[in-house]
Amino acid sequence: MNFAYKPIYSRDQPYFEWKIFGLFLYSLFFSSNILLQFKSVSSTMSLIIVAGIPFIVISTGIYFYYKTFKLKQINPFDMIILIGVIFPLYNAVTVHAIFDVKILKALFNISGRFYVIMVCLIYYAIRANKITLKQYAAANIVLCWFCLALYTYVSLTINPATFKDSVGDGLVGYNPSKGGYLFRFSSAFLIYGMIYYFLQYIINNSFPSLFAWLILIAYQVFIDKGRTELVSEVIPLFIYMFFILRWYQVVQKILVIVLLIGIALFIAYLIDPRLLTFTADMYWVLIKFLMGGKTGEGSADMRWTEMAAAYNYLMRHPTYIFFGIGCPKQEIMQLHVGNVVLGDIGIVGGLLSQGIVGLIFIYSLFLYPIYVWRKVKHFRKDIIFNTGILGCGTAFIQSLFQGGIFYSIAGLSISFLIIEYYRVKEKLYWKEQDKLKKTALLNP
Repeated sequence: MNFAYKPIYSRDQPYFEWKIFGLFLYSLFFSSNILLQFKSVSSTMSLIIVAGIPFIVISTGIYFYYKTFKLKQINPFDMIILIGVIFPLYNAVTVHAIFDVKILKALFNISGRFYVIMVCLIYYAIRANKITLKQYAAANIVLCWFCLALYTYVSLTINPATFKDSVGDGLVGYNPSKGGYLFRFSSAFLIYGMIYYFLQYIINNSFPSLFAWLILIAYQVFIDKGRTELVSEVIPLFIYMFFILRWYQVVQKILVIVLLIGIALFIAYLIDPRLLTFTADMYWVLIKFLMGGKTGEGSADMRWTEMAAAYNYLMRHPTYIFFGIGCPKQEIMQLHVGNVVLGDIGIVGGLLSQGIVGLIFIYSLFLYPIYVWRKVKHFRKDIIFNTGILGCGTAFIQSLFQGGIFYSIAGLSISFLIIEYYRVKEKLYWKEQDKLKKTALLNP
């Protein structure tokens, strides 16, 4: 078939494109933190988030009542998402107990985290065959490119220093080695896109997917400037190559990637040599930081200072290490703990905020994808399934440096939905095979 007439994709249900568009809007407004992350810089967004809470409580209340008392079946995915909703309540109680902040006020500060429970309705719609996983995966890709366009536009047209008063509350950070104030956008859907396109390349030899992956990587390096995020995204991908490819295929793939990256860097050098120097300095600082040395860069060295402040606080209040102190506002943190931003110090911030009990609960969630991966045989090389598995691997590595999952599992919910879907699909597949074998024996 002529390439010009080759279909871009296949439709698996009527109204395929409309369902993808509907899923895109639903995820954008109800089940992701793409818009929620602007809460810290917009009072209007804060009011919209709080106004949406009654709708969430009513709709998900009906859903869980129906699943519990009518169907009498709660699947592992529902339980994981429920845990994700319980943690904001847990944090609000600890903030109230330690800092005497009213529970309702503490809940208001973290109200956006309740939206993750809306993902359960997507999974139910998939199981009920109202929509398909293929449509959900396509909607996530659309969201990936939407995020890329939105984040790039905001980064290039709005000075993040405008929102410097919100430093520490999520959206804006400060790092001298990256040029001062910068936006810290949620990367969940960008990570999904990176993993998906990389798998398309190494499994299906799709060169358009390789170029799409390189575009997303370029955004991460030159615009977002997220060093630890990039490392945590790339490490699982390259390790995965050794599991599914022969060594000479791995070498071949890596050489192609290195060649294209080299061409891209050469073009960047022709545009502005300082761009490469600036980027190389950033990653050299990261290497020195990971080796435990002084970097000479205030933001990186501040991480050690923040960790020391967290350690000293726990030494003064040793009982807090068991249940944590929750997620108080930055003003409270500076008054009682020190100049500490919980998201900056990864697992140390997780220990301070969630305590040992919280860390055990959160990290136990990663046992589930390991369990499912060991059980799934027939769909082991399915691209969407592996996108979910590698998404969990990326989130685990990120938690050590940034700790986003300690405060919201919205990013993980994408991967867990995919993994739960394939757990059930694998089970149904082998049941069908057993039926076919029995039928063949009865009708030789």
